[in-house]
Amino acid sequence: MGMVASPMLNNQNYQKGGEATMKQPNKFNSQLQQEILDSFQQLVKTLIKTLLEALMLEEREIYLEETEDYANGFYSRDLLTALGEVKGLRVPRVRKGSFRPLILPERRKAGLDLAEVVISLYASGISTRKISKVLENIYGAYYSPQSISRLIKVTEEEIKAWKERALSEEYFAVFLDGTLLSVRRNGVEKESVYLALGIKFDGSREILGFWLFGSEGESAKNWEEILRELSRRGVKKVQLFITDDLPGIENAIKMVYPGSEWQLCVLHTVRNSLNKVRVKDRSLFAEDLRRIYRAETEEKAKEEILRLKERWGKIYPKVVKKWEDKAYALLTFLRSPKEIRQFIYTTN
Repeated sequence: MGMVASPMLNNQNYQKGGEATMKQPNKFNSQLQQEILDSFQQLVKTLIKTLLEALMLEEREIYLEETEDYANGFYSRDLLTALGEVKGLRVPRVRKGSFRPLILPERRKAGLDLAEVVISLYASGISTRKISKVLENIYGAYYSPQSISRLIKVTEEEIKAWKERALSEEYFAVFLDGTLLSVRRNGVEKESVYLALGIKFDGSREILGFWLFGSEGESAKNWEEILRELSRRGVKKVQLFITDDLPGIENAIKMVYPGSEWQLCVLHTVRNSLNKVRVKDRSLFAEDLRRIYRAETEEKAKEEILRLKERWGKIYPKVVKKWEDKAYALLTFLRSPKEIRQFIYTTN
């Protein structure tokens, strides 16, 4: 996937409109969240296109080995998936026969949800058993076991090439979060897809990877495996990780990237806090929280947490304790220049 230009760290953006956007962080972060989701959907469509083209080419090779015919270039067509249109598929053709790649639906709209298939395959890792099951459902009645094995190998190679591709050595920030997009597995259940989004110092961003955790769910082991995967692929230094208070995430970061800072998502912590406050108190409580995360410095924010405790500690002790105990992670963004704080205090 190509880099997407971002306003996050571009000094010219600070000078042109930083002050104006600082007054509307929620609106901006909603826009950014949508941009990230759009980037992920575009990535999945690119993976669909790449995988389909590789499988169709191998299908033609199998056909030509069994038929007296010749390759005759490609034609272009589009395919409608659950994530939108995949444009410009290069479909192989032959000179004389009526060859048609079986992986490609006859109609413009895919009957099989290729988006869910691709997300499931690429997110779960290189599992020959999983790939075999998917391809046998598609090809089983048409190809021999030997031919299906060749198609499985092509799929494995495509997935491996993407999952093991080299990454940059250094990122300013890496967002780790689940996306609203889910995939069905076993016909009924739906699972969130977890993303790692890398932000470079020039503001460009890229999706580093995406994963499914399965029935095990979020855990320190899963997050550590993801971070070690990023390390193996070349990521040596991350200045800042931005996450929700995900199970095991803090220990995983300390284990794999001990020199990195951790920013706990402020907006989600605010929402979770207000959900535990009585309706009649929410407006005042929210204003006191706002004084914390809009403080000029980390020291002033800590003073505001003390005021929060004085005012609300006896009424909502657990909510206030969360802000006390996690202040070191909630206030990390205040150590950065004012111009970029709005972009790094939330995973949204």
